[in-house]
Amino acid sequence: MIRISLRIGQPAGIHARIAAQAVLLASRYSSSVFVRTSGGTASLTRLADLLGLDIDYGQTVELLADGPDEAAALEEIGSFLRSGSHDERTLGHE
Repeated sequence: MIRISLRIGQPAGIHARIAAQAVLLASRYSSSVFVRTSGGTASLTRLADLLGLDIDYGQTVELLADGPDEAAALEEIGSFLRSGSHDERTLGHE
């Protein structure tokens, strides 16, 4: 298992659309990916749990991954959550 800390760069925090995109990104990997805050931990396979963490812009969270492609998962998902853009091209919807 590996982990990184990051600051949320999405201007509205982790709202429904951003959470859904994060779950979609995580689904590309065979590794299990989680977000941890002071309010709890959520799997990125469970949209409702992620939204329940009520993550705001600028908040620091911990992203954890465990599995064969954990480094790649953290790199891509971490980059997405840090960015201030939710450009759908990132998700392959060109």
